Amino acid sequence: MRLLLDANILLDCLILESSGMPRVGKPASGKILDLCDHGHHQGLVAWHTLPIISYYHRRQNPVERTAAMIDALLRVVEIPTVGHAEAVAWRTHGNADFEDALQAACAVAGHADFIITRNGADFTGSFVPAMTPEEFLVAHS
Repeated sequence: MRLLLDANILLDCLILESSGMPRVGKPASGKILDLCDHGHHQGLVAWHTLPIISYYHRRQNPVERTAAMIDALLRVVEIPTVGHAEAVAWRTHGNADFEDALQAACAVAGHADFIITRNGADFTGSFVPAMTPEEFLVAHS
């Protein structure tokens, strides 16, 4: 299956909470990323997600480690091609939030089967159904 991984899923895997502890969703999000890494599913990531995760990762890691993380991620995921037309049409994706609409546009452009997110309610009007990592793992394991 083709899975658009929302920024919050990648942040679960890559960022520590301010307490230094892993994020609560890390186990399921990590499993999704591992399934993509091992070729069981194709992971998709929106272009605009990359600077988001880079920014947060860099706050906790040296620049070389952040660069290596991005390089490793780009070996695992595909970046759907979107542009001006998709940005202009953001309201057609059923999302009131611009960033979520861009995620949905990337899911459509990448022919995703599901959007994997912590915030399913943000994608209720999306053309591509959304699931949490936990819901996906139960339904597709």
